[in-house]
Amino acid sequence: MRISFSCDESKGLESRISARFARSKYFIFVDVDDNWSITNVKTMENPAAYAPGGAGVRAAQILHDEGVNVAVAGNFGPNSLVVLNQFNIKAIVVPSGLTVKEALNIVKSKLETR
Repeated sequence: MRISFSCDESKGLESRISARFARSKYFIFVDVDDNWSITNVKTMENPAAYAPGGAGVRAAQILHDEGVNVAVAGNFGPNSLVVLNQFNIKAIVVPSGLTVKEALNIVKSKLETR
């Protein structure tokens, strides 16, 4: 499974979660196996962050193109939620300021209880 975390810094698993999905500076992609072991971590600058408009739609498209299954951020705008839903990408809200590693534990608990 590939999980994307919206962050405003590029420190891998120690990056802090951004309050904003589409306007975050970076996406941190974390691949996990069936046992939730991390198999890969990748950082990408978010080209939608400075778009004059349509950032939510553009960011959702980027995640789709990257093969993301779950998107994590402090908040999602309504347009991004519509597009993420169309792409079958689950959106999970976590408190901004958490590290990616801390947020991953929340994501795991939310997905395992379903």
